[in-house]
Amino acid sequence: MKNAMIHWNGDQMCVIDTETTGLVAGWHEIIQICILPLDSNIKPRKDVMPFYIEMIPEYPERASPEAMTINKLDFAKIAQRGHDREKAKDLLEEWMNRLGLPYTTYGNRKRVIPLGQNYAFDQAQIKSWLGEETYSEYFAHRYRDTLQTANYLNDRAGMHAEKVPFNKTTLSWLCNKLNIENLKAHDALADCMATAEVYRKLLMQGLLG
Repeated sequence: MKNAMIHWNGDQMCVIDTETTGLVAGWHEIIQICILPLDSNIKPRKDVMPFYIEMIPEYPERASPEAMTINKLDFAKIAQRGHDREKAKDLLEEWMNRLGLPYTTYGNRKRVIPLGQNYAFDQAQIKSWLGEETYSEYFAHRYRDTLQTANYLNDRAGMHAEKVPFNKTTLSWLCNKLNIENLKAHDALADCMATAEVYRKLLMQGLLG
């Protein structure tokens, strides 16, 4: 695998973002997902396309009006160009194969290391879609999270009686604080790109000293 960090041990870091019909995994559904592979500079890999699709909800009547107002996705358009949940699983398997991850000596394929903004939310939604077994086959459990990294930096600053760097830890706030443009917020691909750049800038600040 090209341009990977040694300590990733053959796994592939990817930014992951979902847009959903609401906040409750198992009740609300993923309607858009992006998985964006990164190189060792925390930049999008240029040799592989991201996994970026829309999914037709099985229960559109469960959609939260607030969630749909935020992500601005249109059910009618998703029905035209999206995929049902089972087809989306097949497309993800095909994409994982194209990712070209190495295999262990036991014949198990290396996995995706998730990076997200509040990834615990996305993880619950993806597990609800794929199931625990398939999720564990595709994704490593040691994920990274820009929200938690920002919280760490705030706690570290507070312990050292320094100015807290982030008054809020939403993606939009972090982007604004770090001078990162996200002109299409709440689109899964755009949010993945923004999250990657936020994480890269947080790493460049240095966490030791």
